[in-house]
Amino acid sequence: MRAAARTLALLLALPWVLATPALASTGAPSRPLAASGLARIKHIFVIVQEGHSFDNYFGTYPGVVGLGRNTAVPASLSNPAAGRVAAHHLTEVRTSPLDNSTRAAVAALNSGQMNGFAAVQQSLPGAGQLALGYYNAQEIPYYWALAHRFALVDEFFSSELGGSIPNHQYLVAGQTWAPAAVGAALPNVPTIFNQLDSKGVSWGYFVAQYRTHLAQGRQSSLVPQVPVLGLANIAGNPTDLSRVQDLTGLYSDLVRGHLPAVSYVVQPGATERAPGNLADGQVATVGLINAIMRSRYWGSSAILLTWSDWGGWYDGVVPPTVGGVSDGFRVPLLIVSPFVRPGTIFSQTTDFGSILQFIQAVYGLPALTSREASSGSLVGAFDLQGAARAASPIPMGTLPASVASHGSVVQVFIAYTIPGLLILILVVYAVWGRGAGAAPLLRRRA
Repeated sequence: MRAAARTLALLLALPWVLATPALASTGAPSRPLAASGLARIKHIFVIVQEGHSFDNYFGTYPGVVGLGRNTAVPASLSNPAAGRVAAHHLTEVRTSPLDNSTRAAVAALNSGQMNGFAAVQQSLPGAGQLALGYYNAQEIPYYWALAHRFALVDEFFSSELGGSIPNHQYLVAGQTWAPAAVGAALPNVPTIFNQLDSKGVSWGYFVAQYRTHLAQGRQSSLVPQVPVLGLANIAGNPTDLSRVQDLTGLYSDLVRGHLPAVSYVVQPGATERAPGNLADGQVATVGLINAIMRSRYWGSSAILLTWSDWGGWYDGVVPPTVGGVSDGFRVPLLIVSPFVRPGTIFSQTTDFGSILQFIQAVYGLPALTSREASSGSLVGAFDLQGAARAASPIPMGTLPASVASHGSVVQVFIAYTIPGLLILILVVYAVWGRGAGAAPLLRRRA
């Protein structure tokens, strides 16, 4: 019954997606740097999920700097008799939210002792215990499968010690800024997109459910995850504003051949931030990655999948200082590309500025800020001299069993439908006819 309903939904949605007009703004030619192996990369995807630390998702992944057998922190920093909270395996794909504020992050860091993660959450019932929870291949099998087939960076940090908003800003501008007050003029902050414009390099910012937000007059509610909507130099430019699109536009571009050179992706409707269902998030996200792998663009692509911030979860590595400013806590970074070796663990100290650096290196752009220029490089994770690897999409037959009891039936149905829809579109399109169209830092998983 479930399979029949899924198939019917796919068939009903197919004509609408194929009929979606391609935006001319996404078709500008890219101008990659020709002097190095980076010229082989012509399409970059920056996919940002929400609210999980590295140890929370990959702390027990083989070969990484992660959780130890005896990882534990005090339940209270002021009362030793309260005991300790040990790292423990979580099976719930939906949990209560944790405090991920700057205040909480500073308290969790505790001057570099990394022992305040449980204590700072004690005001939320049960959150002190929850903060030391972690997931593994049982709950996030698709992310672990990506790490096995491609590259996982285990020394990658968010750029701001705190929550999602400043980190999303840093991901586009290499700095943060105060959002404009209601009724005030929007600020002008140089972004990677302004740099790409100056070189004639195409870009798109793809947002799940963007059309719905526009139709309901809720575009401003997306500014935390899409900070360019709060900048005069993007939102005040009709051409650039048109490049902020619904995520369905990216799927259409993959099929029709109108893909921009640089694509940022956020999924407000399938966020993994607690209390969001992380199973829904991983299916939607990995379904998109599979679609890229099945498209004509795979052989020239680099996909950088990361998480916006720590989400209130434990991580055991002290954040480094970059450009005189402390980074935030570690978050996962998965690099999916035909130019990375399978099972690579990359241990260069890097942060969100490194993503900007990578885009700038590919397209011959200068640094946006001095701090971003001081970030470590991701280039060493790539094998740009060897042959491009064939695509190896992640099998997505089942979600974790706990979804049945803790997830939303509608959410699960949608999460399954998105990747299935793309597969069907690409198959139909193929039938109808397609257009022509650093060694010590690398470790192989044992």
